[in-house]
Amino acid sequence: MKLALSIIALILALLGITLSILPFGNLAFAPIIGAFVFGLLAFRASRGDNQKTGLIKFIFLITIIALGITIYRAIFDENIIEEDIESIQNEEESLEDAKKELEDIDIDE
Repeated sequence: MKLALSIIALILALLGITLSILPFGNLAFAPIIGAFVFGLLAFRASRGDNQKTGLIKFIFLITIIALGITIYRAIFDENIIEEDIESIQNEEESLEDAKKELEDIDIDE
């Protein structure tokens, strides 16, 4: 039981740190919370059997780091959408060219 809970918590912690590094916003909170819950369950299961808790401590370390990165990015990173004037002009020109091509087509019936 402890091993299964630890593996699930480790996978969720690694997913959480991956999502916290990548630009997915607050989506990383879900696996971080899951890793914390499964880590607590694994800790309680191992504490009752007097087993080693090194892996569980490592899971909590990864979870805390991922949580810190996610909170930092949620507070201090700004998502700025910039308009690329050159690409907008290219789209308008291609739209005008497409209209001219359609007007030049002769349909004989």
